[in-house]
Amino acid sequence: MVRLLVCGAINWDITCFVKQLPVLGQDVPVKRVLRVSGGTGGNVAVAAARILGFKEVALVAALGDDEIAQRQLEILNTEGVITEGIQIIPGEESGQAYILVDQAGQNVIASCLGANAKLQSCYLNHSSVERLLRECQGVVLTDPPLDIATKLISLAKQRGIPVLWDPGILLSERWEVIQPLAKQADVLFLNEAEVTVLLGSAELDTGWQRLLALGFRNHVVFKLGARGAAMFEPATGIVIEAPALPLKALSLDVVNTVGCGDVFAGVFAAYHVMGSSLAESLIMASAAAGFNATRLETRGSPDRATLEHIVQHSRELGFMVRERKLSKSR
Repeated sequence: MVRLLVCGAINWDITCFVKQLPVLGQDVPVKRVLRVSGGTGGNVAVAAARILGFKEVALVAALGDDEIAQRQLEILNTEGVITEGIQIIPGEESGQAYILVDQAGQNVIASCLGANAKLQSCYLNHSSVERLLRECQGVVLTDPPLDIATKLISLAKQRGIPVLWDPGILLSERWEVIQPLAKQADVLFLNEAEVTVLLGSAELDTGWQRLLALGFRNHVVFKLGARGAAMFEPATGIVIEAPALPLKALSLDVVNTVGCGDVFAGVFAAYHVMGSSLAESLIMASAAAGFNATRLETRGSPDRATLEHIVQHSRELGFMVRERKLSKSR
């Protein structure tokens, strides 16, 4: 029986590794090209499946009627992701992403949405998708079309299924449109750049205070990259902070940060539906995202046994959550 349902994009990633990212008008040599499966929905589903196990995670998404689609389905099936919720859309190309990664692992991405943008809310009425929704214990949304996100949140709420949402590119829509939906998610994920743009500050306590002022009462997780992650519990006013994985102490180096946020969301959701506390889910997600950054491929997340071994060893190095009360607004 499926435990987690994921909805979001599937892309074919063409990743070019360069010494430094080009400035406007600059031509830079490419040292290596990697062509792999990616996309936020696919990445989250695979990361979660590596924790939960074979045929425990289902993906609702769209692919084109092209060769890429068949390769994507084969890869997802090999990873143990349930693919019956993926729609093939005639006359459309499958999604693709063109990525530049510099020697520090930082990146810029340009995406061709293709079939991802053509997934329609009526598809959620299909019997296969309805069955997956009835069975699942959690829903993770990334960046499906907004009407899909709206309907899935509504359906999950009707069934009492927790919703975890990492809206990503959807935040380019009007914030006043996204806000009411974002407040309905049980857990909302935002990265550091999104926090700064939406809330006007990268300072954590200022961000939490502004979310409270906007009426957010759900758990909100800030993904902070090299600084780890932090989560605010509005009911208690407690901030739970997880450090980044101590890579240097583990003799690991950052090589590619693409997909790390997706791994974070997928692993957090997996531990959440397994019954782990939110604090434990947070530390496992931070560790998995850090490990992913040390791999060349977009989907470099570890399986459960490997991840828990890494976390156990890292705790001896001080890798653990810290709780504190939210600072009062000034």
